Formats: sequence, C-alpha cells, structure tokens
Amino acid sequence: MRLHFPEAGAEDWPAPTGVAAGDRPADPDLLGSWSATRWQYASKARSEQVVDVVAGLKGTVTMSLSAGAFVVAWDAPGHGSGSIGGSVTMADGELTLRPHGRDEPHVVRYRVSAMTLALSGEASAWDFDGSGEAPADFTAVLVRL
Repeated sequence: MRLHFPEAGAEDWPAPTGVAAGDRPADPDLLGSWSATRWQYASKARSEQVVDVVAGLKGTVTMSLSAGAFVVAWDAPGHGSGSIGGSVTMADGELTLRPHGRDEPHVVRYRVSAMTLALSGEASAWDFDGSGEAPADFTAVLVRL
C-alpha cells in the first residue's frame, strides 16, 4: 500500500515578514502523535468506489508531527505496511509535507479541535480494483494518542 497526499501547486507559500520559507512556527495544537479512525480514498471517476484503510481494511495509520518533521506509518492487511517521513510546514490551515527523497511536496488541509485532527485533499490516488492507481479524494480523521 502506498499512502498518497495531495500534490502541492507549483508555487510555495510566501514566507511571513521576518520568517524564512520553511521556518514557519508550528501550530502547537498539531504537534504530537495521532491515530487514524478514518483514512479514506474516494474515487473521482466512480463515486461508489471508496476505500477506508482503517474501517474497511481493518488497518492502522498513525501520524506524528513535530515542529519541523512528520512520520506516517501504516499497516493494512492485504496491502502492506510501511512508513514515510520528512519535513513539514504548517500555515493557513494547510500542512505541506515534503517526504525525504521526493522532489514534490504534498499539501493537505487540516482542522484541529481538542483531541481530533481532520485532514482532506483533492489530489490523491488509490488502486481501487487492482488495475492501477486512480485519482481520488482523501479524507482522514485522527485522534490524539
């Protein structure tokens, strides 16, 4: 299984005055470890094709966020396990994830409320039927560990 995050646009965010790009202060409400209760991909082409890695596949997904780094780890029966990490910046309701060894950053919108983190994106992908990855919308709900 490969976890996908929506692709970022060609332009990076402009840095606030006095702060270099990539040195944005972290949102303290986001920092820590999270466990997914929902990690869902919905096909853009066929609305009936929906996969939830946690509820549907009985898998697990965790995400850890620190002031400048992220790690996502997963285990989905029949789809494999693994982890990915890299640098992260947080601003204006978006996380920009830059996985190690990859050129393109990935952007997801986020909302955090007390013990819950919601993620969403419109430029993800999943292999719904074994014929290759197809464009998908991404939605996740995580709870603080």
